[in-house]
Amino acid sequence: MKKVMEQKKEQVLETAIVPDEALANIPADQETEIVVPKKPKKSFLFNIRKYGGAYLMILPAIVIVVLFAYMPMYGIIMAFKNFDARLGIMGSPWAGNYGFEHFINIFEDPNLFKAVKNTVVFGLIILFGGYPFPIILALMFNEIRSKWFKKTAQTIAYFPHFLSWVSVIGLLHTFFSVEGPLNTLMGEYLVENWVPVNPLIESKSFLSVMFLSHLWKSVGYSSVVFLAAVTGVDPGLYEAASIDGCGKWKQAWHITLPSIKPTMVIILVMSLGGLFNTNFEQVIGLHNPYNRDENQVISTIVYYRGIKGGEYSASTAFGLFQGGVSFLLVTTANWISKKITEQSIW
Repeated sequence: MKKVMEQKKEQVLETAIVPDEALANIPADQETEIVVPKKPKKSFLFNIRKYGGAYLMILPAIVIVVLFAYMPMYGIIMAFKNFDARLGIMGSPWAGNYGFEHFINIFEDPNLFKAVKNTVVFGLIILFGGYPFPIILALMFNEIRSKWFKKTAQTIAYFPHFLSWVSVIGLLHTFFSVEGPLNTLMGEYLVENWVPVNPLIESKSFLSVMFLSHLWKSVGYSSVVFLAAVTGVDPGLYEAASIDGCGKWKQAWHITLPSIKPTMVIILVMSLGGLFNTNFEQVIGLHNPYNRDENQVISTIVYYRGIKGGEYSASTAFGLFQGGVSFLLVTTANWISKKITEQSIW
């Protein structure tokens, strides 16, 4: 009972300002309930008046989200209908199988199922294969002591992010062409009797080129968040570890990584939502007549069948399926993360 009363006193001290004399008069062997008055909840209008500037700044973002994210959801109905532009969305007839005909075709059509499989495989490799590199790069940036060299290295690493995928694809075509720098270097200086090859026209090389180009373009800019988390670690922890004889590797493993674990978990959970959203611009740019058929993904199927082929209902069903799975992945990953690491988005 005495321990219970001591805990109650500590809770009161944490949540309210109570005079020490009042706490001293509470017998240790007697249960006493102290009622702490709750602060009245502030109304929405009060917050508007107090934080009007902040609400005004976020208003354009809210309007954009409502206009371009929520209002177009009306068109989701097309996924359950055989859309006819002359009849409109509401006037078009419902699809077969109680409206789920287009969803069933996703798994029955070999080409559609292959696109789903490719999307998952590409997404898993890009997500989990590329996830450690921004963290490693952030740790390397944090260890650079020369300010000018650190800024130069960061600028070089961040620059590819600001290039469009069209520019990146153009650079790849130039670099890997038969008469490009790669084949010239291999044939004239490194390998005798070298036969020029172009990996961009080989279907088996599609995933490798896609992964490496994505890594080159995104690794630098993705390290910004992790670098900010690393610089926020208490320097006293490193000093204490250094006194105890820990080197840089042990400091990174036992101090830096555990300290930025919340950031790592949140970034990973948010990235899982893009597992089914393979970069359309990158994939469509790497497509050519030699590798297109074997490397279709959901976004390219929606483009070829929906926009170019006029199959609006089928492409809408495909897109809805993609969004539903992405939402399920984020929700599940967030729940698992909350149970295991006690870190979550909500």
